[in-house]
Amino acid sequence: MFFNIDYDKGAVICGWLAPDNPSAVPKILVRRPGEEDIEISATIQRPDVRDLGVHVTGLVGFAVDGSIVKGLPDLENIELLDADTGILIYRRFKAGKHIERKFFLFDSSIRPIEKLGGRSKNLFTLTYPSTERYGFETMLVLINNSFNKSIFMSGRSSYPRYSHFLSNAQFMTAALLSDPFEELAQRLVILSLIQKSDSTRMLPLLFTGLTALTKFVSDLPFEDTKGMLAKFRNVTDQEREALMSPMTRMFGCIPGETPERRHVTAALENLASMDLVGVRRRFRDFSALLTGILGHDLAGDYEPVVHPSISALAERLSRISLVADLLEDDLALYSFAEESVVSALSEDGNVIARDTQTM
Repeated sequence: MFFNIDYDKGAVICGWLAPDNPSAVPKILVRRPGEEDIEISATIQRPDVRDLGVHVTGLVGFAVDGSIVKGLPDLENIELLDADTGILIYRRFKAGKHIERKFFLFDSSIRPIEKLGGRSKNLFTLTYPSTERYGFETMLVLINNSFNKSIFMSGRSSYPRYSHFLSNAQFMTAALLSDPFEELAQRLVILSLIQKSDSTRMLPLLFTGLTALTKFVSDLPFEDTKGMLAKFRNVTDQEREALMSPMTRMFGCIPGETPERRHVTAALENLASMDLVGVRRRFRDFSALLTGILGHDLAGDYEPVVHPSISALAERLSRISLVADLLEDDLALYSFAEESVVSALSEDGNVIARDTQTM
């Protein structure tokens, strides 16, 4: 999907949208609070877009005006979405309410900080959670959206894959890391619950990259350490690949690479280039520093809580040497990162950003 907003003159919003199917006529949803969505089709020929090679005919342009939306010039809350994917392509900037920055939070957990995502919708013009669900081309379009100056993105996307583009688009970046054993326990439990429900078909959409583990978790004996050991002894190559050090893969590997020790060094160097790095166990410190960077409090008094059953499972997993081997690189990465965060906090009670050079 490709799109661009050409202008918003109050009485008319013009732009174009080229869908994934390069021969289809795109449809746009116009959304307003408390009103039914209005679906419109592109009616304007755009030879310039056709010449870019992203659409066959160039029939991708649209104009939203008073004939479509009554009172458009005075309508503060209006959104335009791609009707096929539901991806937000435009929302009006609210001066004094929206943060005039572009920010990407690389959250390594399968369970993102929901509070941040919820409050970001009120503080940023465009918000894109769970970015790992988007394809490469769509991500580049979202990142390089030059018309909007207030964007919040978060997810488990590959940092090496997008860091260059984020830097060129002047995004601020932050990373929030999770304890490897707790994260594995979280993933196994959530996948098991989905496997036992009627939502298995949603797994590829909700938890990208984890579908290879559906059979593995189907009869995993969470309460039996010896039983889990037997399961880990018999993992398939695909399951092993899905289990191996996902955090190192996210921050140190290019797509297609399998985590190795050298990727820990690469991940640490990448984390050192970010504006902020934190760990879930010190979330309040991370939140305070994030507030200082953005000038707004995204988390409030929220603090992530690990369920006792997850903590207990993480403890059992930590006693299985095969699991430690699978997470070897993540354990090293997390240890270095947590040590650096604790060191920075002890040196400066106000919490220091960008102090990851000691990693």
